Amino acid sequence: MMNVFFFLSCVALASARNLKIDEMEYGFCRGSPEPLSIVASVVPFPVVVAEGETVSLFVELTLNEPIPVGAQLSLNIKKEGFISIPFPCTEVAEGVHLGSCDYDIDHLLEIGGDAVCTPLFPEGQDCMLPMNPGVYGGGDPVVITLPEIPAIITQLLVPGTIYADATISLADGTEMACIYFRLKLVK
Repeated sequence: MMNVFFFLSCVALASARNLKIDEMEYGFCRGSPEPLSIVASVVPFPVVVAEGETVSLFVELTLNEPIPVGAQLSLNIKKEGFISIPFPCTEVAEGVHLGSCDYDIDHLLEIGGDAVCTPLFPEGQDCMLPMNPGVYGGGDPVVITLPEIPAIITQLLVPGTIYADATISLADGTEMACIYFRLKLVK
């Protein structure tokens, strides 16, 4: 009987932890180098995940060190809970992957092109690596209108608290930085 009580107490504590999030959380992963500073916000919070809903995202990164040629980005995304559920790397269109995937940063910049670089990169910074020290982002928030989202994704992630960490690694595999974000999603 005591084991059942202990188990239920743990479930209640795990659930309560997820209910307390009242704004986007972000920062550096434990033990990560900190070669940049971050300011970020998202409106509305919690984020309403439905076709046609809008999300305003503000991100400002101040790089204190360059991100060199050959850098890679590794995303790890999961829905938090008593048992966390990983969000796998999924090909959503030919050559386009979404989820817990590894990405070549130069390739991401190539795909995003002027739509990403023009509003977010400092003047004089080419849309490619190396990304030199400076302020990236800031200005007006980016407003995103959510498209139709496949049911398999919404069933997996919504409602819930999503944790994602993004690790930037140098060409030799050395970790440059690891940043985490935590968001609450609702229908």
